[in-house]
Amino acid sequence: MGLFNRSHKPDEPADETLPELTVSAAQRLRDLVRGSMAVAGYEVTVYAGHVEDADGRQFGLGSLARRLGDPRVPAKKWPSIVDDHIRRLLASLDGPDEFDVPTDDLLQRTYLRLYEAGTLPDGDWWSYGREALPGVLELLALDLPDSVATFNDEQVAKHGLMRLRKAGLANLRREEADERATYDGVEVLVGSMFMASTVLVLRDVVLRTTGEAHLPNGVLVAVPFRHQLLYHVPRDAQVVEALNAMAGNAVAGYDMEVGPISPHVYWWHDGYFQQITRRDHEGRIEVRVEGGFGEVFTRLFPQS
Repeated sequence: MGLFNRSHKPDEPADETLPELTVSAAQRLRDLVRGSMAVAGYEVTVYAGHVEDADGRQFGLGSLARRLGDPRVPAKKWPSIVDDHIRRLLASLDGPDEFDVPTDDLLQRTYLRLYEAGTLPDGDWWSYGREALPGVLELLALDLPDSVATFNDEQVAKHGLMRLRKAGLANLRREEADERATYDGVEVLVGSMFMASTVLVLRDVVLRTTGEAHLPNGVLVAVPFRHQLLYHVPRDAQVVEALNAMAGNAVAGYDMEVGPISPHVYWWHDGYFQQITRRDHEGRIEVRVEGGFGEVFTRLFPQS
């Protein structure tokens, strides 16, 4: 394991802002980012969870922290990983303005995409975003050949929020999983970076995957990271087994994979999402059977 891996230094506390890393590892990440940006010609001010360039643009460190916090990533590879990340980031900023085209040219490449709330560096850039699920933000994204660019407020105002959102939903409906598996009654769908975001068209996903058009008990769903969607349609007492499986897999996917979104399980019903799992301060999973889901659970599993 690498020198700065948390599992290698169990006695060193986690960094307050980048808890995936120890204090020393987080500082190393900040130093690497500063150096990589400097080599590319950008002098940045380094803060606990982001860096800011001379133009006031902020770049979060959360995604890098999650990637480098993976115990499978050796410390000697950190510089190359950071350099590659910064290179791709700056290429998207310094290249031609992909948004400066007629709106019709954007619609086929526009998607709604989910992001973990609180991980984006400057909420003032995308105030149009909405909380689609508790703790999860919905923004508009433009699919590019080598990356994905997020629409900011100015770009949304130029092209029209309602028109872009309609296109984003339509494109999500065309997304199909590359892989599908079923475990303990849970459907596991893996696909593109927009796979998790298809939870915004969940009724369509369920109909296409398992053929169920009538969902009186709603759907249990999880979006651990951007490439994966988990769901279970409650029908009987198997809901207990499925919920336990989803809760564990959601946490594992969120903690270990690139592009984390949420470690929680939600109950969906008619477009409304209720969060039903939480993690306590020690990382243990708590399941809350209450509200609308509580009524469904009691009906399906009266022994509870």
